[in-house]
Amino acid sequence: MLSARLITTDDDLDQLTTQINAARWDDANDISDYDREALRYYINHPGTFFIACHDTSVAPATLVGIASARLELKPYAFEHWLYVDEVDVCVDQRRRGAGKAIMRKLLEIAQSNECEELWLGTEDDNVPANALYRSLNPDEEETFIGYTYDMQD
Repeated sequence: MLSARLITTDDDLDQLTTQINAARWDDANDISDYDREALRYYINHPGTFFIACHDTSVAPATLVGIASARLELKPYAFEHWLYVDEVDVCVDQRRRGAGKAIMRKLLEIAQSNECEELWLGTEDDNVPANALYRSLNPDEEETFIGYTYDMQD
């Protein structure tokens, strides 16, 4: 059974960061090493959400995916929206429903925070992610080009 839930500072962040760092991710996930203090700082930041999805049918529960998101405010009409920064499913846990469980949790968070919309993006060649997001019947699908500016040069 898969369980996607919101992580709080009451959770065992040492255990979670150990699980994240031991999990199998592919290069597209672009996951750096996690540490407890950075995750605690993120969780404590107002309007941020961190989701962990575990397979609870085994003991101990196995991490199968993670996601992070944050509440944003548009500069007009006081419209809130949820920006999803990442949805990552472990390489060896894919096609079991973890991505869908995580997305349903994020949609629930957006609704409970009275967001006008939830927004996320993915690369156009990420076939599995695009299939997942389409299966959840989005109201709009758009093509865009993203730009990254590395500030560490």
